[in-house]
Amino acid sequence: MALDETGNFAFLDIFLNGSPACQLAVNWQNIHVRDPLQNAKLSRLIRAGIAYDETSGQSLPPPVKLQVSKEKFLYIDVIPLPPAFRSKLGGAAALLNLREVENPSDASVELLQHEFHLTPAEAAVAAELAQGNSLKQAARELNISIWTARSHLRAIFQKTNTHRQAELVSLLAHIGQ
Repeated sequence: MALDETGNFAFLDIFLNGSPACQLAVNWQNIHVRDPLQNAKLSRLIRAGIAYDETSGQSLPPPVKLQVSKEKFLYIDVIPLPPAFRSKLGGAAALLNLREVENPSDASVELLQHEFHLTPAEAAVAAELAQGNSLKQAARELNISIWTARSHLRAIFQKTNTHRQAELVSLLAHIGQ
């Protein structure tokens, strides 16, 4: 899904019938999640993706995580587009990426350590992010300071060749599949 600068669809390339994306309500040019809390998170994510400025150093909110079934989750993340690409994609300012993930805990610490040469602490932070937690939540879960978590995140970005949390979570969603 491509979104223009107002958050409306620039174009839509998704098959909704019978898919886990059916938890989404797509009306005319808007997208909504049926759960009000997740809908607020999605709105915040979309606004941040459209307004994203690489020079600001500000990070995007974590992807929205929807439980589809006992073992499946749907992650919705936003990918801001550089101004040079916008005209080539019909005026799209950002892309929404919907990804179905089976048992996100599959991105185990050991697998992440092996796959990306992460330290145990870095792999633990990456695993928390892969489960849909924000960096602040990950720090709390791991009983580390937010500053330590940010330090680990910088190292994770470097070792995984990613630049944003949404990009990292999307990469981690592929691990173990």
